[in-house]
Amino acid sequence: MYSVKYLEYDPSNVGEFWTESRLVDDGFDIQIQGAQWLSAGTAVIEAKNSCLLRLVLPKAAASQSRYSDNKGRFSGRDCDFQSLGQVLFLPPGTEFQFYHGVSQFKSMICLFDPGVLGPLAGIEWCWEDCLNDGMLNLKSNYLQVSMERLAQEVAAPGFASQLHTECMLTGIAMDLHRQFLGSRTPGDCRGKLSLQQIRQLREMLDGDPEMGNSVAKLAQMWEMPPRKFSMLFKNTVGLTLRQYVAQSRIRKAKSLLLDQKVLIKQVSYQTGFQNPASFAAAFRKEVGMTPEAFRQEMRRVNP
Repeated sequence: MYSVKYLEYDPSNVGEFWTESRLVDDGFDIQIQGAQWLSAGTAVIEAKNSCLLRLVLPKAAASQSRYSDNKGRFSGRDCDFQSLGQVLFLPPGTEFQFYHGVSQFKSMICLFDPGVLGPLAGIEWCWEDCLNDGMLNLKSNYLQVSMERLAQEVAAPGFASQLHTECMLTGIAMDLHRQFLGSRTPGDCRGKLSLQQIRQLREMLDGDPEMGNSVAKLAQMWEMPPRKFSMLFKNTVGLTLRQYVAQSRIRKAKSLLLDQKVLIKQVSYQTGFQNPASFAAAFRKEVGMTPEAFRQEMRRVNP
């Protein structure tokens, strides 16, 4: 999930990168990273499924050569390369063309998904059609101070560091939302799974009900954090994954119970229950009668 595609046009110009410290959790991956280019070149950088923020650390930038030698522009936009600021922001799914001179500096690379940060889970984060050249040189004092504080935390984690980091990222995400998404009205981004994703999920869950016991595995299929997947699923279906799987199992059980030749214990195993007793309890809770009573009722209605 937290990945960046980096493609150097000329392999002989590929830079050297090294990580000095790192903090990783369900919603973020933050690194203090050194970078060095011994010759000038151009590369393509793509933030895949997460927001990317880069803060060039001032002291390191002045040690050998200036990061301002580096320029960039968003792919597909008819504009010249522009000098990059100390703080740069790439929305998810963005392709960015990066020109670098001979340079060496240290920076904090922050990859995160605001949709999985607890307080922000219900907010729409639709970055489509929001590209702004100002993202290449963010001049918000709040953002810069927050990023510098975040870099300190990553370099020297303290008490409750994961929680502290998530709190700082929440504030940073809200500032980005105000700058670039604040004028959008609710509904500009659906915040739901696509029809194709729902169709694939239903086919998988109908074929193997046990898949519903692992949100992490299902979320991994679309390279998103489990919390975000759960949120999008509920927004789309109106049920939690557990509720949907429970109802799906009961629907399948009702269909199987119509065949008088199939034993009730066979129905329980075919619908993903560990034993007939747990199946009977779940069925009665959902339908209001035992599987045997349901079968008898269906036999009476459809002799």
